[in-house]
Amino acid sequence: MWRGRAYHLVPTDRSNMASRRFGSEGNLPKNEIGWPKWTYALAIGAPVAIGLGYWYYRKSKSKRDDDFSINGKGNLKPKSNLNPTSAKFSTQKASSESEESLISVSGRDFQKNKTDEEVLPKEPCEKAKAYKNIGNRYFKEGKYDKAIDCYTEAIKVCPEDRKGDLATFYQNRAASYENLKNFSEVISDCSKAIELNNTYIKALTRRAKAYDTISDLKNALDDITAVCILEGFQNSNSLLLTDRILKSKGKEQARKAMQTRTPILPSGHFIKNYFISFCEDPIIKISEKYKEEKKDSQNPKELSGFRLGIHNFVDNKFEDVIKNCTQEIERNGQDTAEALLLRGTFHLLQGQTDAAKEDLKQLLEMESVDVKVRVNALIKVGTLKVHAEQMEEALKDFDRAIELDPNNADIYLHRGQVLLLMDRIDDTLRDLEKSAALNSNFPSATAQKCYVQYRCGLRYNDSKQKEEALKGFIEAHEKFPRCSESYFLHAQVLLERQEFEKAEEFFLKAGEIDPTDPNVWVHRGILYLQWKQDVDSALGYLKKAIEMDTKCQFAYETLGSIQVQRGHLQKGLELFDKAIALAQTETELAHLFSLRDAAEAQGRVATRLGIDIGSESNT
Repeated sequence: MWRGRAYHLVPTDRSNMASRRFGSEGNLPKNEIGWPKWTYALAIGAPVAIGLGYWYYRKSKSKRDDDFSINGKGNLKPKSNLNPTSAKFSTQKASSESEESLISVSGRDFQKNKTDEEVLPKEPCEKAKAYKNIGNRYFKEGKYDKAIDCYTEAIKVCPEDRKGDLATFYQNRAASYENLKNFSEVISDCSKAIELNNTYIKALTRRAKAYDTISDLKNALDDITAVCILEGFQNSNSLLLTDRILKSKGKEQARKAMQTRTPILPSGHFIKNYFISFCEDPIIKISEKYKEEKKDSQNPKELSGFRLGIHNFVDNKFEDVIKNCTQEIERNGQDTAEALLLRGTFHLLQGQTDAAKEDLKQLLEMESVDVKVRVNALIKVGTLKVHAEQMEEALKDFDRAIELDPNNADIYLHRGQVLLLMDRIDDTLRDLEKSAALNSNFPSATAQKCYVQYRCGLRYNDSKQKEEALKGFIEAHEKFPRCSESYFLHAQVLLERQEFEKAEEFFLKAGEIDPTDPNVWVHRGILYLQWKQDVDSALGYLKKAIEMDTKCQFAYETLGSIQVQRGHLQKGLELFDKAIALAQTETELAHLFSLRDAAEAQGRVATRLGIDIGSESNT
């Protein structure tokens, strides 16, 4: 269930979820959490944009007069005690009486400080800076209304050609408005600062946060994307804010898309690999028995309902499964429970979440249902709750399944995948070890156990654990020589270890065992990018994957990311759209919309900053 489309617990091919969860694909960062996937398409994907953006940032930084730094609460504070004309304009806290001697109620007419012998300077630039510095003092003391008055005076007296100073004054006033939660004024003042200096990182960041606060996610995303480019994608706070905005925007779009999308059945290869992630699925058991006893001699015209649905399933005529199960359910036949399970599974596979829930709920409310059928339904109900990000509720369904059938290896494998998504990697490993121990002939459990054991070794810097995992893969190959998943996951580990030749050997072995698997070619493309920086070969492998399976969402997504990296934004967007059309769940859609939004924002920001990110290509 981890090879292919999404990194969430969705009905996908089997091996890719773990690799994405830990950021080990291709050029993705290899830190423990891993930066979000959008950086694959954006940060790594725009070397020209980053280079020029960083140059702009360095050039403008030397010219800016930024008076504030960020304190631990995320608010601005003055960098130092600022004195407009001399040390006599102290920024030490003053009494309310002496404060009024500095600024009148109107904020316009400064008086001579009772403790100073000098007055406000006459020269406009110096006078503007004096207003600003006194405003900074009020800001530090939390007197934001008075600070605003001072910055307003600074703006009024500052010469128009002093664009850098004016930008600073507007940005400082925006900071005061921010503390007063007047976000419309924050946006207005930041916009004026950015008009004066379009690479002003502080103003862009502040405006992004203000847009985010009022739920204007498109503008928030554009601003924070500009910040990321100008910072060279080196500021973790900016990256995390971008990630949060992308996720919020992606979820919003995914919710709307799910309401209108047309259900699409995944490819045959996808469906078969989904069922291989179970060793005790009653549907598989019934299908195997049917193949052994009746398939060759059975006339399909004599079948109906669930039995015909099983014939369709065995014959790979998946598009007919639901209608024949429906016939069984409507006539309340003897196989109604199994028909509900099979129909519910296919509804789940094509992203019909509500229909899948209804089928499985109806099954679980029935009496006298075989325990294996009931447990399999609970596993799939848990899967649906993961789609809705109801992790704790999903775990309760797995607990119910364990109460009914404590020695069922499927429960522990699928619960382990949920725990992995919750970043409970030690619990994940325990569940996978339990699954493999309960059924020593379950190749998926063994392969996934080795993969997660290696991840644990990486997390805890445990060389012994990593070596045991690598040894476990070799033993798995010997025990299950026809298990493509074992070779596939091993190859991913070797790719991360930069043992490129061996990784390719095992990817090829996986492809030899399962020549219909398009994801082998997708990962070979990623391998060639990382190993040889061979874009042409990578593109060729990805196109081959799509030729093999026109519903290979992972191939469209990866190819789209590469095109965005190359500066071919329009081509990348078209490929992301194809991946979106194939998405099966709301979570999967949200992920893909985030990738698309990141690329679109990059294009808009590059235009705004005057950065050439590359010409379009038909490649």
